[in-house]
Amino acid sequence: MQLSISNYVHFSFLLAIAITSCIAHCDAFALVEGFRSRAKADLIEQVTSGASNDTILEAIRKVERFSILGGADLKNPLLQGNWLMIWTTSNSIAGKTRPVLFQTKTPPEQLLDLENGRAINAEKIWGVQNAVKADLAPQTKNQVKVQFREFSVGPIKFRPDPDKFKGELSVTYLDEDMRISRGDLGNAFVLLRESTQRKEADFIWKEWRKSW
Repeated sequence: MQLSISNYVHFSFLLAIAITSCIAHCDAFALVEGFRSRAKADLIEQVTSGASNDTILEAIRKVERFSILGGADLKNPLLQGNWLMIWTTSNSIAGKTRPVLFQTKTPPEQLLDLENGRAINAEKIWGVQNAVKADLAPQTKNQVKVQFREFSVGPIKFRPDPDKFKGELSVTYLDEDMRISRGDLGNAFVLLRESTQRKEADFIWKEWRKSW
């Protein structure tokens, strides 16, 4: 009988430790998720308020720190699909350098198809779709080589010089609804998933354009 009681006490002690450990782990996970959500919300707020590039880049770095939890990997299935660009350091890609009449009023779209090694960037201006098609080749676990192969303005298509139109792109943060990427020329990009964040992306793009 004493042995049975001893075993019971020992089991109860181990169970208490396991439960305490689980609670602590869950609390820690919730705490980290809270910090991540606040960092993402701050980034969005900085973009919509038209903050300076330096301020937004600092907010981006705070979000990128959470990549240590995983996600920023070319093999991550979350990378596939359509994305909407809500901010970039590149004035030409955003369209800032164009006359207002030729600036897109909605977020530029990007289709990523890593399984077939392709990407399509597209935007609409006055109902006319402009697009850039590119081939993607993995370089590291989070970086691809980009070879632009076709540009189109409405129905007009042309092929660029392959030696001049190429680059690299790294995924520095990725989750269910947000992606951050950086190019080899130093440009940074913030994108939201089209299937779940279209309304939010449209609003953020509209607000950011007010600061141009």
